[in-house]
Amino acid sequence: MSKTTVYFKKITQSKKGVVFCVNKPTASQVKSAGQSTSVDFKMGNATVTGRKAFHNFGQQYFVQLDCSKLTKTQVPKVGTEFQIVTTDKPVINNSTGEAMPNLNWGYAG
Repeated sequence: MSKTTVYFKKITQSKKGVVFCVNKPTASQVKSAGQSTSVDFKMGNATVTGRKAFHNFGQQYFVQLDCSKLTKTQVPKVGTEFQIVTTDKPVINNSTGEAMPNLNWGYAG
């Protein structure tokens, strides 16, 4: 297996995994991805609510890493370059049993 250059996106909420992107993300893109996706839209004389576009991070990789002991200052900056082993095996959503779009397994070694 060969290693691929990827970029740090975030540590999961459980602190048991890390998400890396093939395309270098910015901190503002990552921050906005977790915010509300609704927006008011003017149609004629009425205002309606719809979904706003959010950043597409492209192909991402989930690597199981225990980050529970990292301090805030040890967490890498968004966009930091890493080398991981990538796969074409999709991460499956435990709730739906379906493959998560653009999220495959990766390995640290």
